[in-house]
Amino acid sequence: MKTKAAPPISLIQGRKTLPLIETYFELNHLKQLFRQGWLRVGIPSERCESVAEHSLFVALLGLFIAEGYFPQADASKVVRIALLHDLGEAYAGDITPHDGVDREAKHALERRAVETILGKLPRGADYLALWDEYEHGTSFEARLVRQLDRLEMGLQACVYEHQGAGDLSQFFVSVEKALESPELRAVLAEIEALRPE
Repeated sequence: MKTKAAPPISLIQGRKTLPLIETYFELNHLKQLFRQGWLRVGIPSERCESVAEHSLFVALLGLFIAEGYFPQADASKVVRIALLHDLGEAYAGDITPHDGVDREAKHALERRAVETILGKLPRGADYLALWDEYEHGTSFEARLVRQLDRLEMGLQACVYEHQGAGDLSQFFVSVEKALESPELRAVLAEIEALRPE
């Protein structure tokens, strides 16, 4: 798994600190961890987004789309789920479909990581429950974030295409398959209209 640097938690190994600080050092690895799918298609590491960047933009999309398109959604919950949805990758890595890891094994690796990271925090069980809600799609908000996770990938693919990455149609196909909402399909159509010729 290609990263910018070693996991920052290694910098404080063996030292006693507050659970909040330990959690920060664990999650800081998401800033170091490249989104592996982009590297696989030739995006240079100096331009490749990190998992942390992706998660931030899923959360921002969540806020804007929940409030602008889905008034029935709890926008705060959408943002919280979006911020939590990739935390397991701090230890499990950014496992892609090309890595040959089945869905159940990926889920188990990420869940153990999320338990380790969040379990020491005062509201850790609440955060873990939101992460589980996302993984199982048990609420409208969780299903919305699952779609936004893919939609953000489509937006990033459009950016990369404009920066000269070539044809990234495979990512748009993946986004198309994931979107259930007509509102989000309309947004995707607008993104596709912006793709370079």
